[in-house]
Amino acid sequence: MAGKPMTDREAYPAAWLLLSALGAAFLFWKYGLGAPAVSGCWIWTHWRVYCPGCGGTRAVTALAHGHLLRALYFHPAVPVTAGLGGVYLVSQTIWRFRGRRGWVLRYDQRWPAMLVGLFLANCAVRNILWLGFGIPI
Repeated sequence: MAGKPMTDREAYPAAWLLLSALGAAFLFWKYGLGAPAVSGCWIWTHWRVYCPGCGGTRAVTALAHGHLLRALYFHPAVPVTAGLGGVYLVSQTIWRFRGRRGWVLRYDQRWPAMLVGLFLANCAVRNILWLGFGIPI
C-alpha cells in the first residue's frame, strides 16, 4: 500500500479518535462490565517467555497512579507513548486555537519505528534476564 506519508493533518484527528475510543473502552470495562480482573498474558502462561507487550497493563496501572518510574520499569513504551502523545495533542490543540502560530510538536514518521523498537527491546531484555540468568521481571 504505497502512498504519501502520514502528516499532522491525518495524525492529529486519528490521535483524538484513538484517545476517545480508549476512554470509551475504559468506561465500558469499568461501568458496563463492572471492572472484571484482567487476565494474565497467554504467551507467559503457556510458554513461560515474555511477549513484547508483557508488563504493559501493569505499566498503565502504575502510570494511572502517578508512579512514572514504576511504569518505566514495567514497560518503557507505555510512559513514552503517553508522554509523547500527550505533548503532541496539547501542543497541536493550542497551536490550532492560536491560529497556527507558535511552537508545535509535529508528527514524525520515525515515532512508530521507535515505539516498535521499545517493545522489542523490552521483550529482548526481559527474556535475556529470565532465560539467561533466571531473573524474573
